[in-house]
Amino acid sequence: MFNKIFLTLKRWRQEKIDYKIYRKRIQALPEDYQIVIKEIEAFMWNFALGSSMMDVLTDMLELFESGAQEGKNVLDIVGDDVGDFCDGLLKEVQAETWTGKRKVMVNQSIHKKLGKRGD
Repeated sequence: MFNKIFLTLKRWRQEKIDYKIYRKRIQALPEDYQIVIKEIEAFMWNFALGSSMMDVLTDMLELFESGAQEGKNVLDIVGDDVGDFCDGLLKEVQAETWTGKRKVMVNQSIHKKLGKRGD
């Protein structure tokens, strides 16, 4: 049991270190890129679940870093509809979303209740 707690604390510590590095990398981006990535982060954290989101955000950061290095306009990377870009990203990585989880819960609840009625 203590080993599991220790491993969890160790993982959390590493995640905190990784997150600080991630934030510093964002600060190195041009201002327009920072604005867009921060808005995308806010969107993603509102709708997506799980620690896998950091993997998605880190991949996106790498895409932004490449675009900035090439001198691209940030909207050339994400498109004019940034919300649509976010939705597409969530679908592409098959991230579990709050709404998706809620849909599953509603369906399970209904089927369970209807199953009990049928008895």
